[in-house]
Amino acid sequence: MTAGDGTGGIEDEVRQALRELVDEIGAVSARIVEHDDVRTGVPARTLALGGGEYLRVELPTRTNREGDVEAAFDRVTKQLRAIRRRWEVSRLPELMVAPGAVVPTSGRVTERIESYLKGLAGIDRANNAFVTRGTQLIACARPADELEASRWPFLARRALATHAPNSSHGEVVDPDAYAMSFWYDAALVVLLAEPYALDFVRHRCRQVARELANLLPLLDPDPDSPAAIRRRPPTLP
Repeated sequence: MTAGDGTGGIEDEVRQALRELVDEIGAVSARIVEHDDVRTGVPARTLALGGGEYLRVELPTRTNREGDVEAAFDRVTKQLRAIRRRWEVSRLPELMVAPGAVVPTSGRVTERIESYLKGLAGIDRANNAFVTRGTQLIACARPADELEASRWPFLARRALATHAPNSSHGEVVDPDAYAMSFWYDAALVVLLAEPYALDFVRHRCRQVARELANLLPLLDPDPDSPAAIRRRPPTLP
Protein backbone atom coordinates (compact mmCIF):
# COMPACT_ATOMS: atom_id res chain seq x y z
CA MET A 1 0.00 0.00 0.00
CA THR A 2 1.28 3.41 -0.87
CA ALA A 3 0.01 6.94 -0.90
CA GLY A 4 -0.73 6.51 -4.57
CA ASP A 5 -3.52 4.08 -3.72
CA GLY A 6 -5.69 7.04 -2.64
CA THR A 7 -6.49 8.62 0.69
CA GLY A 8 -9.84 6.96 1.45
CA GLY A 9 -8.24 3.91 3.07
CA ILE A 10 -5.81 5.74 5.33
CA GLU A 11 -8.52 8.20 6.35
CA ASP A 12 -10.74 5.30 7.40
CA GLU A 13 -7.94 3.74 9.44
CA VAL A 14 -7.00 6.97 11.20
CA ARG A 15 -10.65 7.83 11.87
CA GLN A 16 -11.26 4.37 13.34
CA ALA A 17 -8.21 4.63 15.61
CA LEU A 18 -9.31 8.04 16.89
CA ARG A 19 -12.90 6.89 17.38
CA GLU A 20 -11.78 3.90 19.47
CA LEU A 21 -9.67 6.21 21.63
CA VAL A 22 -12.54 8.65 22.16
CA ASP A 23 -14.93 5.85 23.09
CA GLU A 24 -12.43 4.15 25.40
CA ILE A 25 -11.40 7.12 27.53
CA GLY A 26 -14.51 9.28 27.18
CA ALA A 27 -12.66 12.11 25.44
CA VAL A 28 -14.38 15.24 24.17
CA SER A 29 -12.53 14.92 20.86
CA ALA A 30 -9.36 13.60 19.24
CA ARG A 31 -7.68 15.16 16.24
CA ILE A 32 -4.49 15.10 14.16
CA VAL A 33 -2.80 18.52 13.98
CA GLU A 34 0.43 19.90 12.54
CA HIS A 35 1.07 22.26 15.44
CA ASP A 36 0.86 21.75 19.20
CA ASP A 37 -0.37 25.28 19.98
CA VAL A 38 -4.10 24.77 19.35
CA ARG A 39 -6.13 26.35 22.14
CA THR A 40 -9.84 25.70 22.62
CA GLY A 41 -10.33 26.33 26.34
CA VAL A 42 -10.91 22.61 26.96
CA PRO A 43 -8.39 20.54 28.99
CA ALA A 44 -6.31 18.63 26.49
CA ARG A 45 -3.23 16.50 25.99
CA THR A 46 -1.00 16.90 22.95
CA LEU A 47 1.09 13.87 21.99
CA ALA A 48 3.92 13.97 19.47
CA LEU A 49 3.62 11.52 16.59
CA GLY A 50 6.95 12.49 14.98
CA GLY A 51 7.52 14.29 11.71
CA GLY A 52 5.97 17.49 13.03
CA GLU A 53 2.56 15.91 13.67
CA TYR A 54 0.62 15.75 16.91
CA LEU A 55 -2.39 14.00 18.35
CA ARG A 56 -4.49 16.42 20.38
CA VAL A 57 -7.03 14.86 22.74
CA GLU A 58 -9.52 17.09 24.53
CA LEU A 59 -10.52 15.57 27.87
CA PRO A 60 -13.55 15.98 30.12
CA THR A 61 -13.15 18.23 33.16
CA ARG A 62 -13.26 15.27 35.52
CA THR A 63 -12.12 11.70 34.96
CA ASN A 64 -11.13 8.83 37.27
CA ARG A 65 -9.35 6.76 34.63
CA GLU A 66 -5.88 8.32 34.63
CA GLY A 67 -4.09 4.96 34.40
CA ASP A 68 -6.31 3.73 31.58
CA VAL A 69 -5.92 7.06 29.77
CA GLU A 70 -2.12 6.87 29.76
CA ALA A 71 -2.20 3.30 28.46
CA ALA A 72 -4.67 4.30 25.74
CA PHE A 73 -2.47 7.25 24.72
CA ASP A 74 0.57 5.00 24.39
CA ARG A 75 -1.34 2.46 22.33
CA VAL A 76 -2.95 4.93 19.92
CA THR A 77 0.29 6.85 19.23
CA LYS A 78 1.99 3.57 18.29
CA GLN A 79 -1.02 2.64 16.14
CA LEU A 80 -1.01 5.97 14.28
CA ARG A 81 2.74 5.78 13.63
CA ALA A 82 2.27 2.24 12.28
CA ILE A 83 -0.50 3.44 9.94
CA ARG A 84 1.76 6.18 8.60
CA ARG A 85 4.59 3.71 7.98
CA ARG A 86 2.31 1.17 6.33
CA TRP A 87 0.88 3.74 3.92
CA GLU A 88 4.33 5.25 3.32
CA VAL A 89 3.18 8.84 3.80
CA SER A 90 4.89 11.74 5.53
CA ARG A 91 1.63 13.17 6.95
CA LEU A 92 -1.53 11.63 8.35
CA PRO A 93 -4.89 13.13 7.32
CA GLU A 94 -5.90 16.00 9.60
CA LEU A 95 -9.07 14.48 11.01
CA MET A 96 -11.13 15.11 14.12
CA VAL A 97 -13.41 12.61 15.84
CA ALA A 98 -15.90 13.42 18.60
CA PRO A 99 -18.52 11.31 20.38
CA GLY A 100 -21.49 10.61 18.16
CA ALA A 101 -19.47 10.89 14.92
CA VAL A 102 -20.90 8.85 12.08
CA VAL A 103 -19.37 5.38 11.71
CA PRO A 104 -18.38 4.11 8.27
CA THR A 105 -21.29 2.71 6.30
CA SER A 106 -21.30 -0.98 5.40
CA GLY A 107 -20.94 0.06 1.75
CA ARG A 108 -17.69 1.92 2.42
CA VAL A 109 -16.36 -0.95 4.51
CA THR A 110 -17.16 -3.43 1.74
CA GLU A 111 -15.45 -1.18 -0.81
CA ARG A 112 -12.34 -1.11 1.37
CA ILE A 113 -12.39 -4.91 1.68
CA GLU A 114 -12.72 -5.19 -2.09
CA SER A 115 -9.70 -2.94 -2.58
CA TYR A 116 -7.55 -5.31 -0.52
CA LEU A 117 -8.84 -8.27 -2.51
CA LYS A 118 -8.10 -6.52 -5.80
CA GLY A 119 -4.55 -5.94 -4.64
CA LEU A 120 -4.25 -9.60 -3.69
CA ALA A 121 -5.70 -10.72 -7.04
CA GLY A 122 -3.10 -8.53 -8.76
CA ILE A 123 -0.12 -10.58 -7.58
CA ASP A 124 1.67 -12.87 -10.00
CA ARG A 125 -0.35 -15.96 -11.05
CA ALA A 126 -3.51 -14.86 -9.19
CA ASN A 127 -6.87 -14.77 -10.98
CA ASN A 128 -9.37 -13.80 -8.28
CA ALA A 129 -9.69 -13.45 -4.50
CA PHE A 130 -12.64 -13.95 -2.16
CA VAL A 131 -13.40 -13.41 1.52
CA THR A 132 -16.22 -15.29 3.23
CA ARG A 133 -17.92 -15.53 6.62
CA GLY A 134 -19.07 -19.11 7.01
CA THR A 135 -20.83 -19.90 3.75
CA GLN A 136 -21.58 -16.24 2.95
CA LEU A 137 -19.53 -14.38 0.36
CA ILE A 138 -18.55 -10.98 1.76
CA ALA A 139 -16.58 -9.62 -1.21
CA CYS A 140 -14.43 -10.60 -4.17
CA ALA A 141 -11.81 -8.89 -6.28
CA ARG A 142 -13.92 -9.21 -9.45
CA PRO A 143 -17.20 -10.91 -10.37
CA ALA A 144 -16.71 -14.67 -10.43
CA ASP A 145 -17.25 -16.66 -13.60
CA GLU A 146 -19.15 -19.94 -13.53
CA LEU A 147 -16.12 -22.07 -12.66
CA GLU A 148 -14.88 -19.69 -9.95
CA ALA A 149 -18.38 -19.49 -8.44
CA SER A 150 -18.40 -23.27 -8.08
CA ARG A 151 -14.93 -23.40 -6.50
CA TRP A 152 -14.74 -20.71 -3.82
CA PRO A 153 -17.47 -22.18 -1.54
CA PHE A 154 -15.74 -25.57 -1.57
CA LEU A 155 -12.33 -24.06 -0.82
CA ALA A 156 -13.72 -21.85 1.95
CA ARG A 157 -15.43 -24.82 3.62
CA ARG A 158 -12.22 -26.84 3.45
CA ALA A 159 -10.21 -24.00 5.02
CA LEU A 160 -12.73 -23.68 7.86
CA ALA A 161 -12.83 -27.44 8.44
CA THR A 162 -9.06 -28.03 8.62
CA HIS A 163 -6.30 -26.83 10.93
CA ALA A 164 -2.74 -26.04 10.00
CA PRO A 165 -0.08 -27.70 12.21
CA ASN A 166 0.23 -25.96 15.61
CA SER A 167 -2.46 -23.45 14.67
CA SER A 168 -6.19 -22.92 15.17
CA HIS A 169 -6.43 -21.67 11.58
CA GLY A 170 -6.97 -23.84 8.53
CA GLU A 171 -5.00 -23.78 5.32
CA VAL A 172 -5.67 -25.31 1.90
CA VAL A 173 -2.84 -25.60 -0.62
CA ASP A 174 -3.98 -26.80 -4.06
CA PRO A 175 -2.04 -26.65 -7.34
CA ASP A 176 -4.29 -23.81 -8.54
CA ALA A 177 -5.68 -22.31 -5.33
CA TYR A 178 -4.77 -21.20 -1.83
CA ALA A 179 -7.21 -20.70 1.06
CA MET A 180 -6.85 -19.91 4.75
CA SER A 181 -9.22 -19.33 7.64
CA PHE A 182 -8.85 -16.37 10.00
CA TRP A 183 -10.80 -14.29 12.49
CA TYR A 184 -14.27 -15.74 13.35
CA ASP A 185 -15.40 -18.21 10.65
CA ALA A 186 -13.78 -16.06 7.97
CA ALA A 187 -11.86 -17.51 5.04
CA LEU A 188 -9.66 -15.95 2.39
CA VAL A 189 -9.57 -17.77 -0.97
CA VAL A 190 -7.22 -17.02 -3.88
CA LEU A 191 -7.56 -18.74 -7.25
CA LEU A 192 -4.21 -19.05 -9.03
CA ALA A 193 -2.54 -20.33 -12.17
CA GLU A 194 0.09 -22.98 -11.57
CA PRO A 195 2.87 -22.95 -10.75
CA TYR A 196 2.85 -20.28 -8.06
CA ALA A 197 5.21 -19.41 -5.21
CA LEU A 198 3.49 -20.77 -2.10
CA ASP A 199 5.57 -18.86 0.46
CA PHE A 200 4.91 -15.55 -1.29
CA VAL A 201 1.17 -16.20 -1.65
CA ARG A 202 0.89 -17.34 1.98
CA HIS A 203 2.73 -14.21 3.17
CA ARG A 204 0.55 -11.85 1.16
CA CYS A 205 -2.64 -13.61 2.29
CA ARG A 206 -1.64 -13.27 5.93
CA GLN A 207 -0.96 -9.56 5.43
CA VAL A 208 -4.37 -9.05 3.85
CA ALA A 209 -6.11 -11.20 6.47
CA ARG A 210 -4.74 -8.99 9.25
CA GLU A 211 -6.25 -5.93 7.58
CA LEU A 212 -9.57 -7.68 6.91
CA ALA A 213 -9.80 -8.77 10.55
CA ASN A 214 -10.02 -5.05 11.43
CA LEU A 215 -12.66 -4.35 8.78
CA LEU A 216 -15.02 -7.32 9.09
CA PRO A 217 -16.25 -6.35 12.61
CA LEU A 218 -17.50 -3.06 11.14
CA LEU A 219 -20.03 -5.05 9.09
CA ASP A 220 -21.56 -6.56 12.23
CA PRO A 221 -24.67 -4.92 13.70
CA ASP A 222 -24.19 -2.88 16.86
CA PRO A 223 -24.57 -4.95 20.05
CA ASP A 224 -27.93 -4.66 21.82
CA SER A 225 -26.29 -4.22 25.21
CA PRO A 226 -24.08 -1.15 25.84
CA ALA A 227 -21.93 -3.36 28.10
CA ALA A 228 -21.06 -5.74 25.28
CA ILE A 229 -17.33 -6.31 24.97
CA ARG A 230 -15.68 -5.72 21.60
CA ARG A 231 -14.23 -8.93 20.26
CA ARG A 232 -10.53 -8.97 19.45
CA PRO A 233 -9.33 -10.84 16.35
CA PRO A 234 -7.00 -13.74 17.13
CA THR A 235 -3.34 -13.47 16.22
CA LEU A 236 -2.53 -15.11 12.93
CA PRO A 237 0.17 -17.77 12.93
